[in-house]
Amino acid sequence: MARIAPLSALILALALPVTGVASDDPDSSWLPSWFRAQIEAEPTLPAPRIAVPDRPTSRDEWAQLIDETWGEGRPTVDKLDFFHLFWDTIDQQFPCFQDLDVDWLALREAYRFEVARGVSRGRFAAIMSRLSLALMEAHTDALVKEVAWRTPFEPGIPLLRVGAWGWITEFGACLTPLPDGSLLVYRAPDDHPLALEPGDVVLGYEGRPWSQLYPELLDYGLPAAGFWGSSPETYEHAWLMAAGANWHLFETIDVLRHETGEVVSLETSPMASWGYRLWCTEQLDVPGVVVPDYFQQQIVSWGIIEGTRIGYIYGWGWGWNAEQEFRDAVTALLPPEVTDGLIIDFRFNLGGNLSLSNAGLALLFDHPAATIDFVTRCDPSDHLGLCEEGLFAQFVIPGDPGSFYDRPIAVLVGPGAVSSGDQVALRLKFHPNARFFGSSTNTSFNAPAVMHDETDYYAQYAVADAYLLTQPGEYLTHDPFPVDEAVWLTPDDVAAGRDSVVDAAVRWIRESTGGPRRAGGRVSP
Repeated sequence: MARIAPLSALILALALPVTGVASDDPDSSWLPSWFRAQIEAEPTLPAPRIAVPDRPTSRDEWAQLIDETWGEGRPTVDKLDFFHLFWDTIDQQFPCFQDLDVDWLALREAYRFEVARGVSRGRFAAIMSRLSLALMEAHTDALVKEVAWRTPFEPGIPLLRVGAWGWITEFGACLTPLPDGSLLVYRAPDDHPLALEPGDVVLGYEGRPWSQLYPELLDYGLPAAGFWGSSPETYEHAWLMAAGANWHLFETIDVLRHETGEVVSLETSPMASWGYRLWCTEQLDVPGVVVPDYFQQQIVSWGIIEGTRIGYIYGWGWGWNAEQEFRDAVTALLPPEVTDGLIIDFRFNLGGNLSLSNAGLALLFDHPAATIDFVTRCDPSDHLGLCEEGLFAQFVIPGDPGSFYDRPIAVLVGPGAVSSGDQVALRLKFHPNARFFGSSTNTSFNAPAVMHDETDYYAQYAVADAYLLTQPGEYLTHDPFPVDEAVWLTPDDVAAGRDSVVDAAVRWIRESTGGPRRAGGRVSP
């Protein structure tokens, strides 16, 4: 059984060392494990490849390929130990079973005897990913490192990618879902081998929508690697946006060309000899505003939108020097002679330590605002038996009596805001002048802990769930984050280089007639 101590320290930090990839840089321990794997993991797979047209067409054929690709792996006793460690820890300590349609006991019975009889490394990775996906929680997963972090996504490799935020190498173009489940190309290099351009739409593969294909491949037993959402909507979002990263499983890809309106079926083979890394955040460039330079450990940047008096702040995470950067951003944009309104963009935010937002938020609020507390499991035999931690005083937005932002604040959010990215967006719900644009954050409103981390296996889980003090008993993980204006990128806007979400926020700020000019007591979001 995994044990953590002291629990209160983990919850207060919300910045646990969940890296899973060895590093000599302790300052990067706040980064989530899936993101560190993108940046640092080196593929080591000495595995057979197959030609994509010869890929399996039945469950048995897929099972054979999965077995052959990764070999036997660790002894059965080690696999069983890891399986039981994850299942038991979740059963007794996981606090986010509410709103989940999952029979956790049935999953144990379905898989443990199979593992005990002996399974390959690839099959075991698939079993652990099924347990993880069933919990629909971004902090909670168990994986086989050789499969999830060290296998290249190359033609014929039976591995599914989920999520496509951050430093993406598999497809060389950034995709985001449209309402019909197709995928909008919002960023692509000029020399993409499929000639993809911003505004094009990926429909699927070989005449079938990706939204139908990925559940089928999961059902065939392919292991999954990556990062997913913590609500039904954001879970689906993560699977859809990964459509391009799974080209290695198909012979042709179907694309709607924005310029001509033509649907074309393109061979995927040119992708095999081409490599390109692209930074994908579901954001477009904003004239006059420089994006953060992640590779210089900058994750907050700011500026004024060209031709306006609207300040703009990017917040990509809460680690490194984010506390000072965010405070500097607010300080620069706070004076009424500088800005008429403010946009804070959290559509992509890697999380970290939410307290690093305090210094900047104190300038926006003129009085303290109590926000959340956490609950943990207090009955190991009851999945819904939760007890309050009584730490709410640690999560009060401090406020500064001598400072207040009395103009409109547009907050941009989306499924790429995770953990403290969720939490700091929620904190801005307490500002009377804030309005939210985009779509739900990830909804991983909880504190994570590492359960197991050694050479071959890695596991982490949510150890505490959050709730608003105004809504005790209503826990936030899995529940959609409400926005005031649901808006997302569109093909026409992207083709013209416009960010639809930013445009909606700018219109609101320009049309706003004021609203509350001073805070009048704590706001209930």
